[in-house]
Amino acid sequence: DELDYYKRVLQIEDLLDADTSGDEAKRSKPQPDIFQAALVRTGSDPGYSLVVGDTPYDAEAAGKAGMRTIGVLCGGFPEPWLRDAGCIAIYRDPADLMAHLDHWLQLAAERAAPSAP
Repeated sequence: DELDYYKRVLQIEDLLDADTSGDEAKRSKPQPDIFQAALVRTGSDPGYSLVVGDTPYDAEAAGKAGMRTIGVLCGGFPEPWLRDAGCIAIYRDPADLMAHLDHWLQLAAERAAPSAP
């Protein structure tokens, strides 16, 4: 299918534990269906999940699913639109996000660590 094709082209098959596509969503964004399907497929808690999106619709849908969104500007939407839709951080493009990935991984590790009594 199309998703498998792009995973092969991008050589990212070994980086993904699971994937979803629009075929699994009854409604399109800004409805949360696609993100809810991803949460079910991965067994993830929405409070510990982040979405990377390039449209306000991504952030709106993620928010409805209880997830937070990091925005990237390469989708053509202005930064204020992404911020107003709920993005908690905004980067120029995926490369810019990757340059800051350690920050997000550290935050995730801190959040997942058990609290001291």
